[in-house]
Amino acid sequence: MRFDDLKLTRLREAKPAGWEPDAGIQAESFQCPGCGSSLTIRAKGHTETLACGTCGSIIDITDPNFRILSKFKARIQHEPLIPLGARGKLAGVEYEAIGYLRRCVTVEGVDYEWSETLLFHRQQGFRWLVEYNGHWSLVQTTTEPPRVTGYGAQGRATHQNQIYRHFQTAAAKVSYVLGEFYWRVKVGERCEISDYIAPPFQLSQEKTDREIVWSQAEYVEPETIKTAFQLEQPLPTRIGVGPNQPSPYDAQRPKFRRLRWLFLGSLLLGQIATLALSSDQRVHQQTFVFDTETRDKTLTSEPFALSGRDSNVVIRAETNLDNNWIYLDLALIERETGASVAIGREIEYYQGVDEGERWSEGSASDEAVLSGIPAGIYYLSVEGELPPASPTVTCTLTVFRDVPGWSNFFLALLGLLIVPFIFFWQARAFERARWAESDYGPSGTGETNDDDE
Repeated sequence: MRFDDLKLTRLREAKPAGWEPDAGIQAESFQCPGCGSSLTIRAKGHTETLACGTCGSIIDITDPNFRILSKFKARIQHEPLIPLGARGKLAGVEYEAIGYLRRCVTVEGVDYEWSETLLFHRQQGFRWLVEYNGHWSLVQTTTEPPRVTGYGAQGRATHQNQIYRHFQTAAAKVSYVLGEFYWRVKVGERCEISDYIAPPFQLSQEKTDREIVWSQAEYVEPETIKTAFQLEQPLPTRIGVGPNQPSPYDAQRPKFRRLRWLFLGSLLLGQIATLALSSDQRVHQQTFVFDTETRDKTLTSEPFALSGRDSNVVIRAETNLDNNWIYLDLALIERETGASVAIGREIEYYQGVDEGERWSEGSASDEAVLSGIPAGIYYLSVEGELPPASPTVTCTLTVFRDVPGWSNFFLALLGLLIVPFIFFWQARAFERARWAESDYGPSGTGETNDDDE
């Protein structure tokens, strides 16, 4: 199981019992009873504990004597990305950062940590900003628990008519705390977290021995965080795909779909116009005989006229070949100028019966296309090469002018289909990167579940 995309979670209800809006909240400073450091209470009356970053004391700020509830020793002193006391407007509400904690899960002896910043607003209450690998989400507890069905890869949670897919479940613990919290937080506090995603949203269930709490998260772009809190230092670079990170391809789908139908319609109209404007006229037909008398001789056709705009000429050959071949040296020559277009065509046809099964190979007919031929009086120059002792071969050549072609249409259609394929492949690769970090990725307990991509 991999935990490289982590938990958007809550340990307690966002509003303590008896919570009411209070327009008169004032910050209050006091000295830490453990080390004497200056500490500030920013949400007095709404929070219960405050963690001192200097000595690791967790203080009961509801006690007039500021009783120390516990102490912890941190291997690393963490500095919040959003300084405590910083204010920023998110979703139209100005919040103040009052608390910071880190949580982690341990997999095969390796700790995977993420940070959670507690935000407070006197009317809106508490929210969390959760960051892992440069991915941010704004989190709040839900008023009603979602309906959960299925198990494992088939697990689903339904909330406000939105279906969320199970992403992963893990046992997490608090590894570091700093600032104020609305419950009696302590380092080492554990819970089981189950995440369900429907990007850009995510539902998380936190389960302890005493209670189950659900929260909903919405993905926030890092630049939004940086702007909201006017942070000068660059935020961590995003690594990988976040569990609830919206796919950039989802927003492009409607536009892409409209353009696809527009191009397809234009292509069809263009082909219809080509069919309507093409004359598809038969201008000449003549039969040539190739035998011992005509061997190594050049035969010429009667003259014929090609009229109209520069267009194609199609030369169709019909032969009586049977278990034989012929090679034709053809040249279309303009009588007045001598300008010519030469082309060589090999025609072969074999057939027979093998163990009661009839088979055939090749064809007794052929077609050559010459493009961009101007109007004029033309004739065909024909020379045939046959195998030794070949029977007489007759070849009827029919010349057509301005024949509508389908090759360009199908090439354009193929190109039109390649673009959606590339788009689909990129979108699928994005989703695979997302689910590779779930319980169902390559290193998880199941396979990547991408049936809804």
